Amino acid sequence: MKTRSILAALMVAALLVPACTKHRIPATWGDGGSQNHGGNNPGGNGGQNPGGGDTPGGGGGGQQGGLTLNLRADWSIEYAGRIEDYDEFGDVENVYVSCPGAEYYEVRILTPSELIDNYKNDLKSYLEDEEGYIAQDAEAAGGFLNLVWSDVNPSGYVHTPSTTNILFDRSRSGEFIYILIGLNHEGKVTGDYAQTTVVIQQEVATAEYKKWLGEWLVSNGEVGYRITVSQSESNWLYRVDGWETGSSIASGGTVMDQEYIEARFDRKSGNMAFFSQFLGGYEDEQWGWLDEYFLGYYVETNDVWVITDTGKDIAIASMEEGSTSVAKLESAPLVITNAIGGQTTISYYSMSYWNIDSQNAEPQWCQYNQNIPAFPLTMTKTKSSGLVQMAPEREVNGMTIHKNQPRDRRVSAGSTAVYSKGGMR
Repeated sequence: MKTRSILAALMVAALLVPACTKHRIPATWGDGGSQNHGGNNPGGNGGQNPGGGDTPGGGGGGQQGGLTLNLRADWSIEYAGRIEDYDEFGDVENVYVSCPGAEYYEVRILTPSELIDNYKNDLKSYLEDEEGYIAQDAEAAGGFLNLVWSDVNPSGYVHTPSTTNILFDRSRSGEFIYILIGLNHEGKVTGDYAQTTVVIQQEVATAEYKKWLGEWLVSNGEVGYRITVSQSESNWLYRVDGWETGSSIASGGTVMDQEYIEARFDRKSGNMAFFSQFLGGYEDEQWGWLDEYFLGYYVETNDVWVITDTGKDIAIASMEEGSTSVAKLESAPLVITNAIGGQTTISYYSMSYWNIDSQNAEPQWCQYNQNIPAFPLTMTKTKSSGLVQMAPEREVNGMTIHKNQPRDRRVSAGSTAVYSKGGMR
């Protein structure tokens, strides 16, 4: 991620609601002019390789200083196929595990390059780091304080051996290592493990998928951006460059230098969906460490609320009837649940880049740019494109971003803290 200063930042008051996590931006926020699913979760498809020979970490139970690794011949982890259109989030990868004698276990997925680059191909270091993540999750949920760890298990990714089937978000193409990790009742890694290496081939892109590839002007007539849609994972994900990048078409538009985002292709409708996503973390020269997101938000009685649950659809792009070059970009439905359980369906105002300096005593949600076009928008293709080289997966710091998460951990837990109100930073 690039190092850069925040262009506009606002204090928030944060509330947790059952339907989604939303954060209110004070009314001092400007009106921005006149106006997942997908994800980074790897998966697998292929045969088993239980860790012998050149497989990282294989070879049985040698002492490596501290943690003792023990490759369990009686444990197994097996990819069982992809289930298409499983639910509103789309496809899932089906995984079966068996680990007799374990108290608890979890499954983690990483690429060979991640293991090499981040851990020097040392499985022991990876498992010790994983133990640190478990401790952080439990502590954040109240573990190690008033409850034993096994009573907390806040994220739902730790299981007992009675659970033999786990669903993961759809994977990208490529090679991955599935690791079955044994845990004890204190949340400690035991050193017992099993693993398999799998390879997924990318699909051949369909004509419906390819119709969105190219350059587009996205605008409400006064504020807009010129975006480029390219292939990220055929028949599933697009890479989108240009939202809040370069000069907007509005007079005096802010010049930005943002990261790319991804959008999802819907096989059933042929539409393209923009969804909320965690982009990574970076060190800002002025504000320190920041976590960056792409999120939707809405306006209610002059307050702005940003919806921080990742994976939710923000906006849907659909081609006008009979056209391959003009589309509408409209808000996806957003269900808000109030304090007494009543639900209201509303519309997003727009979508933008946000970050949060969550390590400070008073965390702040920060919006880079306020010159954002409100939905609904018109998309006009200005240049068609054939298939391009597959866009690389986003470069993130694997030591700080635990991105290969099981399906039941996709949506963030949010925060129940109430932050003090403030003005412009």
